[in-house]
Amino acid sequence: MIRWMVSKRGRLLLFTAGAIILLTGAAVLGISWWSRGPGLDAEANRLASLLELRPGTTVADIGAGQGRMAVRLAQRLGPSGRLYATEIEAGKLAAIRNAAAAAGVTNVVVIEGDERSTRLPDACCDAIYLRRVYHHLGDAAAINNSLRSALRPGGRLAVIDFLSPRWMFFLHHGVPASVVIEQVTAGGFILERRIERWSLVDYCLVFRK
Repeated sequence: MIRWMVSKRGRLLLFTAGAIILLTGAAVLGISWWSRGPGLDAEANRLASLLELRPGTTVADIGAGQGRMAVRLAQRLGPSGRLYATEIEAGKLAAIRNAAAAAGVTNVVVIEGDERSTRLPDACCDAIYLRRVYHHLGDAAAINNSLRSALRPGGRLAVIDFLSPRWMFFLHHGVPASVVIEQVTAGGFILERRIERWSLVDYCLVFRK
């Protein structure tokens, strides 16, 4: 009887663990699909409104990845605007160029950054954003100084990053908003707005130079 109860409990634990894994996987896949498609379009509209982007504005996407958000915002800036897209990996730099070409946008300027500098021109941008990138920074102080140099007086900086449930820390994803605020304000920025639930998994902080 005792052996049966242990076996039964073991099966229940295995079933529960399996269900959690399946549900987590489905949730991650669902969020990934949403964030790359209709969700990304909606987020681009929100971000453009938040940063007051309009035709003729110059903005930078730091750590632009495959260029999905960069291309969407470049389309909103019009031919008189400009979007700098930075990355440090050759494959991603090529992907951004390909994404811009496929979308037919000609106002994307691709820049190879490094671990300590965005390599953006001084005072080139009206706004800059980092989307799910800040937690990857190895030298946040150096990058924040570089961001400040690249912004024009009064320019805005948006940092979007994961809400950081504990399991994400094990995957090296996410950084507490309090840490970002402390580091960015130490770099000469003023916190203008804090949005706790930018998305299901992200917060958004807006700073002004």
